[in-house]
Amino acid sequence: MYDSKNNLPEFLKQLLQEKYRPTPPTSYLPFPIRLPAPKDLKSPLSKKWHPLFLSSIRHKLDREERMGPKKIRDIQKGLTMPDVEQVVIGSAKKMVASIMFFDLMDFTLLSAGLGSENTLLVLNLILPQIMQIVKHWNGEIEKNTGDGIMAIFGTETRNNFLIARDTIEAAMTIRYVMVNEVNSRLGKKGIPAFGFRIGIDMEELLIARVGVQGTNFLTVVGSAANRASKLQSYARPSGICVGENFYGNLHPKLYGYCEQGSHKDWNWIYKDTKRPYRFFHFNADWPNPKEWLKIEF
Repeated sequence: MYDSKNNLPEFLKQLLQEKYRPTPPTSYLPFPIRLPAPKDLKSPLSKKWHPLFLSSIRHKLDREERMGPKKIRDIQKGLTMPDVEQVVIGSAKKMVASIMFFDLMDFTLLSAGLGSENTLLVLNLILPQIMQIVKHWNGEIEKNTGDGIMAIFGTETRNNFLIARDTIEAAMTIRYVMVNEVNSRLGKKGIPAFGFRIGIDMEELLIARVGVQGTNFLTVVGSAANRASKLQSYARPSGICVGENFYGNLHPKLYGYCEQGSHKDWNWIYKDTKRPYRFFHFNADWPNPKEWLKIEF
């Protein structure tokens, strides 16, 4: 992990050659603003990893630590589900998108020793922050799996490179926040650190709303979702694992931080050539965002 007291990681020095103006982050602002056209559309990574965004995450973590016990006391028993938003059932569209799965490792086993209140505290510290990160990088939460999330990126642009860049930056941010913010707070409360894994892949998908009136949900249909779910289970602890389609849409300057993976149960192939479909461990980490913004390339 990056240590801000030492020199910047080598990949930050080599990553970009062209200079560009940082794009101001906006997801934490209380009002919408109109931004100028971005100047960094060709850059391997953007400047959306920003000190103000990290500050907003820290603020929400602080508030959750303060208010968590009170919210648990205020929970009331109930037997009914809330109303579901009225939507058109059966609508769907095709689009190129990337799918991200995030999952906490050994959550059932670890939470068994925590008790219900500490388990809820852990989930409230982790999942809302991940949802904010996904939103900041133009993603949508497809589902909450209880101890993880499935997110989709690609609803804001049709540019495959930008979809991939948003997704990998969100994954890097989740890793930074989990390692440097969440787990350190849990340790101070005597709660063991939670490991996690992230899996990502990308292709043309069918986005559909299925169900009946009053009980329906948005779902993603396509092989990329199945692969991303499997890749999440193949990722190393606190790791990010990406499929070959996604890898191919990253900027080539990031390829040096992708290590080809293997697993005895991985059997995806290209139908036309029968060539194995590869996957990769993505090993680059964000530095502190203050250091990231100081860099001029």
